[in-house]
Amino acid sequence: MKALITGAGGFSGSHLVEYLLGQGLEVIALASPHDDLDNLRPGLERIELIRADVRDSETIFRILAYHHPHRMYHLAALSSPQESLRNPALTYEVNLSGTLNILEGWRREAFDSRLLFVSTSEVYGPVGSERMPLREDCPLSPRTPYAGSKAAAELIVEQYQASYGLPVVLVRPFNHTGPRQSAGFVCSSLAQQVALMEAGLQPPVLTVGNLRVRRDFTDVRDIVRGYDLLLEHGRPGEVYQLCSGRPVSIEEVVGILSSLVSVPVKVIVDQSRVRPNDPAEFWGDPGKARRTVDWVPEFRLEKTLQDLKEYWRGLVPKQA
Repeated sequence: MKALITGAGGFSGSHLVEYLLGQGLEVIALASPHDDLDNLRPGLERIELIRADVRDSETIFRILAYHHPHRMYHLAALSSPQESLRNPALTYEVNLSGTLNILEGWRREAFDSRLLFVSTSEVYGPVGSERMPLREDCPLSPRTPYAGSKAAAELIVEQYQASYGLPVVLVRPFNHTGPRQSAGFVCSSLAQQVALMEAGLQPPVLTVGNLRVRRDFTDVRDIVRGYDLLLEHGRPGEVYQLCSGRPVSIEEVVGILSSLVSVPVKVIVDQSRVRPNDPAEFWGDPGKARRTVDWVPEFRLEKTLQDLKEYWRGLVPKQA
């Protein structure tokens, strides 16, 4: 079976490539011309790598017309909320137009396939603690171009499915982390600092933001397994959340990572990292995915953070 993954060079995409190869699928990995391919090195000789920009409609149409993949996983996106605020037009071009190109190329060729569209829990916007845990029927109220572009893409996905009968499963993952995540995300930033401390390249001082906010963290390896299960066995037209269902404070994350260093760690709050409008807690209910495909996270947070620290530790010699 032939599977196409967009955004294959990214954090989640590279883990999905690895997972599908392990399942015996033939993988076509679509990566941006600007992507660093380090994430794909372990399986590079086992995939068909295609460099293409999802905004380039003619190229996307040609790829789909030639390959007719049996399964499509659409992960390609600009995924940083903060970066999207600095460049909203580019965010909408990639996240919205890129999705439209995949759908239109599929519609034109009319090949037998299924598509997983990866949205985000960010589409819910700021929600009060009384609404937690969030479920799939929560109203959408996006507050960044990233979230807005994903909410808009969800509408296009629903329209193409209703108008043309394209079987699409829509997934909204919550925070996920693990090896290969960039340092622009909180767990990875903290793990990178701990790895530098361990190597003697940084004093035992951990710079953090708001320690009290609570978020729903899941290992990326559990998330991509959920992607595959839902594409295969989820109901087209339905929305599914993937999350742990357990809110964890950043303070708890700091505690786990600090325990991995043999010296006492001092924690300093950097006010520039504190976002005053961030909700105090944000977590979801994974019950629908559990009932539908029997998906439950397998990785404990301690294991995820240890593996993330080891990932950064492996890169330290390159930075020294």
